[in-house]
Amino acid sequence: MMISLFSSYFATALLLSSSLLSANAFSTPTAPRGLMARGLSMQKSSDIDNGVQNVDTKECYNSDDKTRRQILINTAAAVLAASSSSPSLAEEITKDNNKSGVVSTGKLASLLKSTPTFSIVDARGVPYFVVGEDAKLTSYFFLSYTEAKRILDVAISSSDQAIKETKKEIKQKKGTVTKEDEVEIGINPWKQARITSVPLDLAVSLCSKGKLAGAYFRLAPAESDIEDALQIDGSDDLPEGKVPLFYVEDFTIADQEPLYFQKEQLITDWKREQKSGDKTAEPVVKVSELFATITEMVRPDGKDEELKSIVFVAPLESEKRAKQCLKGEKEPFRLGERNIVL
Repeated sequence: MMISLFSSYFATALLLSSSLLSANAFSTPTAPRGLMARGLSMQKSSDIDNGVQNVDTKECYNSDDKTRRQILINTAAAVLAASSSSPSLAEEITKDNNKSGVVSTGKLASLLKSTPTFSIVDARGVPYFVVGEDAKLTSYFFLSYTEAKRILDVAISSSDQAIKETKKEIKQKKGTVTKEDEVEIGINPWKQARITSVPLDLAVSLCSKGKLAGAYFRLAPAESDIEDALQIDGSDDLPEGKVPLFYVEDFTIADQEPLYFQKEQLITDWKREQKSGDKTAEPVVKVSELFATITEMVRPDGKDEELKSIVFVAPLESEKRAKQCLKGEKEPFRLGERNIVL
């Protein structure tokens, strides 16, 4: 039996002592639908030269790399190791816990790693962080490339509009926009952004740590997937950071129980696998939640053997898009630094 989308999955001793899946990962601030459409004020700090070369992003969505002025770079605390060799999910889970759940930590990490996520970063792979309405500094891992691109497009257009309106106000008050005004207003910080890919095991590991050096990482499902999940579950909203998983009871492929991030992909596969009966019939789609499912899979005292057959099915275009994003990149995702847009 799968876990309900909004089940209370933090009962006593439910999770590992390593706190990989800590309660901080499931706080319930505003949903991430407008997360990038913020203002333009940039926090300032000294530039840091790490000697990392800009990468070729021609094979991946890149809004505009003509503007090379480096925006805010903040050095994170030592808790964020500045390298791409960040600890895997399996390492994090087993750090302080020798007991194995129904699914081994190594198997779980392998299952998650096959699903790409997408992050908005600059040319050097430094992630963008925004301050939301909950006043938490957050960077997002999107479950689909399309959603990451949509959010970046919205951020670019919103920032362009904010700059335009600011200049208009200054001109109305002073009659002209001076060079000093131009410097004060600054450039659109999103126009040097691009989209990179990060495997889900690393994304889950970072998101599950809760607050890291004053900031948070969170997973962000596509808006359409959130709507599908809410319609099935009958709830009004999905708390930020939760990820819906779609499934059909007793539906298996090669003796594995697939969990999908997209409802329509599940329905398509279900219909394809029907060997007899009405081909026009629609399956009864149910919804669970990623972190709640992971929790049950690695719970030390877990006894649900059906969890061993679970596999996560990435959105259709994810693997192709991930390869495009990573082509030619020396350091796709750089920890230890931040681009902050307020």
